Amino acid sequence: MAKRSDFAGLDLLTAFGGDESLKKEILLSDIITNPEQPRVFGKEDVSDLVESMKRLGLIEPIVVRKLGKKFQIVAGERRFQAAKLIGWKSIPVVETEASEDRCYEIALAENEKRKSLNPWEVGRAIQFLRKERKKTAEEVGKILGYTERYVKQLSSIARLDQKSVSELLKSGSDLSVKNLETLLKKKEGRGGETISPRKPGERVTLDLKPLTIKNRESFLRELSNLKKKYGLS
Repeated sequence: MAKRSDFAGLDLLTAFGGDESLKKEILLSDIITNPEQPRVFGKEDVSDLVESMKRLGLIEPIVVRKLGKKFQIVAGERRFQAAKLIGWKSIPVVETEASEDRCYEIALAENEKRKSLNPWEVGRAIQFLRKERKKTAEEVGKILGYTERYVKQLSSIARLDQKSVSELLKSGSDLSVKNLETLLKKKEGRGGETISPRKPGERVTLDLKPLTIKNRESFLRELSNLKKKYGLS
């Protein structure tokens, strides 16, 4: 199993140290979406939620954070879009005072909890956290309940561009890790090697003593770039 745990039933605000006492109901017109929402595919399809919310109402409030005079969605954009289609004027929310970085982590975990992200979307989010937010593979793994190896594997898949992933989806293929890895190898002109090491314990030892200081520094810079490219530690 690549994942360490399942987020089913997880209270995300409690898990991320939020305060649930800030529950309220606010106008839909006061809510804005988050342009950095991890979900890319299927955001527009909320027909399943519309029917459910018409019959049962909103079972779980959406999570928002104050942004100027508005409230930005942290988790629950599809529920928000469904509420607009139904014609609701307001919606129950939980306001969090978490930082912008923390909110992104909550959004990612919330989507993964609902199994609403494909591996490429998760990979993009992981890549964002690792490169832009300087988080280690271990730290991201703790957020999602993944092993470090799986985090690096998904981060590698994120090298695929959205058009290529869309074409794979249109062809009828599942956006599975295996299919996405195969597509990536084809795009990068590589053979059958794996993207991330199958045996975490395998290591390569090099003796850099014969190199001059200048060549050694140049080699280490190139090695660092290769490690980042292939998601290696």
